[in-house]
Amino acid sequence: MILVVDDDPQVRATIVRALNELGYQTGEAADGEAALQALKAAERPLLVILDYVMPGMDGAEVAREIAVLHPDLPVIFSTGHAALRALRNAAGDHVPVLEKPFTLDELDELLRERLSEARRARAASV
Repeated sequence: MILVVDDDPQVRATIVRALNELGYQTGEAADGEAALQALKAAERPLLVILDYVMPGMDGAEVAREIAVLHPDLPVIFSTGHAALRALRNAAGDHVPVLEKPFTLDELDELLRERLSEARRARAASV
């Protein structure tokens, strides 16, 4: 399951549809607080796609909390061009970012990369 966190219901629904087309099961959260509650209550997702600009907790704050709950859980930030610089300043250039708008192929490629990295990291830690 991939957890999609975005405060815009249309964007969230679009990402969920794209993930479903790619064969993934999904969960949804409309903000950071809902995402953290979902992570505490439900099955652990394979990955979180996290909007960077949200009211309340921004994506960087949510990512820090996710790292405490599940240190090895991969996160992909999703953001529009205007927020990309702020995200890079807050999190660095190494953070995986899905820049809106994105294609299905771009989403698929980034998901495969992050899931593969997470599998390798888990295998190395055992």
